[in-house]
Amino acid sequence: MMKRTIFHRAEAHLGLNQRARGLALGLALLLVIFSLAGCARRGAVSLRIVSAYSGKGVANATLTFTGSSGSETLSSNATGTVSGQVQTDRTQIGVEAIGYQKVFIQVADLTKSPATVQLTPLFLGAGMVTSGGQLIAGASVTVWNTTTTTGPDGAFTFEGLAEGTYAGRVTKQGFADATFDLVVGKNAKAVNVTLQEGQLLPLSSLAKLPAYELTASYHRTLGGEDKSFDGRVIKNGSDILVMSGDPVNPTASLMVRKGTGYVFESGTYVAKGETAAAAAHVLQESCEGLLGLPATFSPRLFTIEKQPPAQLLGQTCDVWSMTGRFLFEGEAVTATATVTVGTTGALANVPMKIILNARSQSFFDFVYDAVVEVVSVDQAQAAARFPAQ
Repeated sequence: MMKRTIFHRAEAHLGLNQRARGLALGLALLLVIFSLAGCARRGAVSLRIVSAYSGKGVANATLTFTGSSGSETLSSNATGTVSGQVQTDRTQIGVEAIGYQKVFIQVADLTKSPATVQLTPLFLGAGMVTSGGQLIAGASVTVWNTTTTTGPDGAFTFEGLAEGTYAGRVTKQGFADATFDLVVGKNAKAVNVTLQEGQLLPLSSLAKLPAYELTASYHRTLGGEDKSFDGRVIKNGSDILVMSGDPVNPTASLMVRKGTGYVFESGTYVAKGETAAAAAHVLQESCEGLLGLPATFSPRLFTIEKQPPAQLLGQTCDVWSMTGRFLFEGEAVTATATVTVGTTGALANVPMKIILNARSQSFFDFVYDAVVEVVSVDQAQAAARFPAQ
């Protein structure tokens, strides 16, 4: 009897354990199902936040997705793009960014989310950049770590700024930097920034070098009269040698030695005095002046652009191209110029080569084409070019 009772108790206990294990297994299965169901309720989100004013992407915008299960957020990157996954029941979307009006969107489901959301700026910070009464295009304007460029009308605009006063800076090749305060807010007025003109391209004069040799080729037409030169100029201290044609047996040559002017005649140099010396100096100064001409260009009348560097006289030189207008004998002419500038040692900021083309139909059909290049700055080589005394 006792054995039967023990057997029944053991049998009952075993049944209870089996039921408990079954219950635990069922609960675990439910948890897995709920977990899988939760994963299935997440959906992909991909859209872009842009300014309704400029169409540019709005960075660091916050998107809040709200639904019956709660809310979660995503942020836009530097281009205004938002991507990620959120619970599919969170179909109310709030979009906000500093300096813009907040937007609310209600969608039937996340797959119906718009590809683009526009935000309207609360305020615009605007201004104008001028110099000497002229509008300055292409100036870089920086406010609050954001940089923009002035348009053809010299105007600039900033958006996405909270109400307040911000420090700004304007930079432009050929002008001194200028600082200003930009007031952003209701009824704020546009700021006027005036740049002080400097040099479009600061250059050192070739004349400061003790010696050089340059080649020059230029042709000028003015009022039907042609003037041209194709040759080289050699300087050694105060001595000057100007030659055209073959350097060994020039077709024409002028020399200045110890202040005395000489002319090459019948294979030898003949002293001719001040007239020959003056003519040699005119040609030398014309070539030096052509090389330094970009230093006289007005930043208001010329645009400048840096080109790939070039190798010249054993060093890497800066190359600049310029387009604009300048005065020649009191008349405005259009010009394009490419100048190569030394970067190191005695040649730092010295113009080493220029290609110049200038035109004006109104100024007696003016045409001016020139190429001037420094080919040596070696003093011993320059001295060897002069005839023996």
